[in-house]
Amino acid sequence: MAEQMAKKGIIIAGGSLTPAFAEKILAEEERRGTGALCLAAADAGLEILDAIGRIPSLLVGDLDSLRPELLDRYENRKELELLRHNPVKDASDLELCIEVMAARGVRELTVLGALGGRADHLLANIRLCYSAALQNISLVLLDPLNRIRCVVPGESGEAVLKIRRAEQWGRYIGLLPVGGSVEGLTLMGFRYPLEHFTLSYETSPSRTISNELAEEEGIIRFQSRERSGLLVMETGDREEREV
Repeated sequence: MAEQMAKKGIIIAGGSLTPAFAEKILAEEERRGTGALCLAAADAGLEILDAIGRIPSLLVGDLDSLRPELLDRYENRKELELLRHNPVKDASDLELCIEVMAARGVRELTVLGALGGRADHLLANIRLCYSAALQNISLVLLDPLNRIRCVVPGESGEAVLKIRRAEQWGRYIGLLPVGGSVEGLTLMGFRYPLEHFTLSYETSPSRTISNELAEEEGIIRFQSRERSGLLVMETGDREEREV
């Protein structure tokens, strides 16, 4: 049985992911030393962790994507808690893994292997950022080219996010509404600023993509009446990391 969960976690999912990138992110998190970290695998994510010699504390899913010989090696490991689900289910393996970790108190989650591959899984995974944000859980989807998260206003109805150039994941920043419209969208410190703009599903889908920082720090501010959120995507044209 796994130990009591940490407040931060990394989930390795079964999408597009190289062992080198997974190892790089895990090593960086360990160097930061910001506290206990829970490492989990959603179904085929175990393949990546096995390739880099890492044992997760939690494995969740129907496990139909795992090689039988790999599952045989792990299912009786004492340090691994295995939560196996029926393949006939109403949630993806990744969503189930997020639910388990959230129920155990994990409030900050980074997911590797959630992007690329099948379009239906890709879109569903991005929507998971919104459903997590509604539960006050920070969920970040990460790959060499993209860092995707969702911001939802708190009780005040207003949200403010700062992006610093020194910490930016990619050159470009894209914003899309989710769950409804966001109002009063104001961008300061950006190449293409906005002031009190309403961003909705009727707005041109490409109006708020491919923006860039014009200063060392950009500020994003908006309001939401119905707890709709803003997807914040830091992206790059090509890989700048050797992974």
